[in-house]
Amino acid sequence: ALLSLLLVLMILPSPTSAGTAVNLFQITTDGTQQTSHFIYKDLTIYTNLSDIWGYNLDTGENFPVLEKDGQQFTTGLYRDLVMYENTDPSDLTTDIYMYNMRTGEDKLIAGGAGSQTSAVTNGKYVVYIDGGACGSVHAYNLKNDIDAVISPTGCHPLRISDDTAVWPYAGAGGTNIYGYDLNQGKPLDIVIEVNFQESPDIFRDKVVWLHYITGVLGDYNAIKMKDLKTDEEKIICESTTTTLQWPAVSNRYIVWSESSAQHVNGIKAADLKTGEVFEVQAQGPHQNSHTMPDIWRDTA
Repeated sequence: ALLSLLLVLMILPSPTSAGTAVNLFQITTDGTQQTSHFIYKDLTIYTNLSDIWGYNLDTGENFPVLEKDGQQFTTGLYRDLVMYENTDPSDLTTDIYMYNMRTGEDKLIAGGAGSQTSAVTNGKYVVYIDGGACGSVHAYNLKNDIDAVISPTGCHPLRISDDTAVWPYAGAGGTNIYGYDLNQGKPLDIVIEVNFQESPDIFRDKVVWLHYITGVLGDYNAIKMKDLKTDEEKIICESTTTTLQWPAVSNRYIVWSESSAQHVNGIKAADLKTGEVFEVQAQGPHQNSHTMPDIWRDTA
């Protein structure tokens, strides 16, 4: 049976003396799966079972974005550009497409044998993985249609902001965060530390990620952030009583999911201006332990 998943967003008004207020509301209500959501300004796109749908924050309208044969799975959103994977049921290969919501163009970016996955775009390049969850990292130039390998190794999830793409990759004894400056054509060693650095996200010069030792509940784990301009690194939240997951960052806030027991999960946030850490949604069985939040400015 399909698990009914509810896509939820929040508004984070400016903090008051009583702390940050949260306006929590539900945007999907039917009994099928809604997953893989991404937000840009007043638009959220998501995978609705096997097609791509959108939600307009201003009007409160849910609407179909792209419906076609095969399985579509959203991987990124930038302005009107929806990145998604399309799986052919006849051979189970996964190709990367970019759908332009303004023009209606549905463009094949990378296909053929094997799986191309995890595509993101900044409007100039599409960055993706050739090989599945891990493989070589490619940058496809949308202006001249030239596809180039920018790293021989990289893993899901890819994220991009401005001209910088970031991703994790496992090395000896753990996982580190790497990146690439598309403007300068320069590889970046973003976080090279002991243990595991995973699930990166980036907004402008700020990179956030999950740091953990074993991933077992009760072991140390933390949400960390690095400023690429200053190289300053700081701990946003650390815990030995809960499992932290999937941080996402905007100009003002970081959000992440947090679990204190199997099959329950909640959402926390931190205000980068004030340092306040606060609850967005209380833990419970309404969310599984791998909930992936996304954020744009003050809406997650």
